[in-house]
Amino acid sequence: MKNQISKNPVKKARKEKRIKKLKKEGLIVKGVEIPKGVLPANPDNQAYSGGYAAKLYYSDIHYTCAGCSKKEVWTAPQQKRYFETQKGNIYNEPKWCHKCHLKRMRDKEEKSKINA
Repeated sequence: MKNQISKNPVKKARKEKRIKKLKKEGLIVKGVEIPKGVLPANPDNQAYSGGYAAKLYYSDIHYTCAGCSKKEVWTAPQQKRYFETQKGNIYNEPKWCHKCHLKRMRDKEEKSKINA
C-alpha cells in the first residue's frame, strides 16, 4: 500500500519537513526511508541483475565461521566496499572468517598447481 499524504495541512507540512530532513541526512535512498543505525547504500554502484532489487542499506551481519566455528561480524562498511567497489554478487553472504578463507584459497591454489 502506498504511503498516503494527509489532507490535514498541519500533518502534511510535518511530513514534508520530516522527509526534507531525512533527505538532507541521506536517509532516503530511491524514495525509501532507511532505518536509523544502518549505512545507506548506493544501488547504482551495485552489480545486480534480474528481477531482484538492489540493497538499499547495509547493517552488520553476525555469523559463525564454517571452518573454525568462531563468531564473526561482517560490518556494514565492509559490505559497502564489497558490493559497491568490488562489485560482489549482492546475493552472497559470509560463511568463512578471513583466516579460514585465506587458508582455503591457498589450499585450492596448491591443489591446482599439483594437478597442472
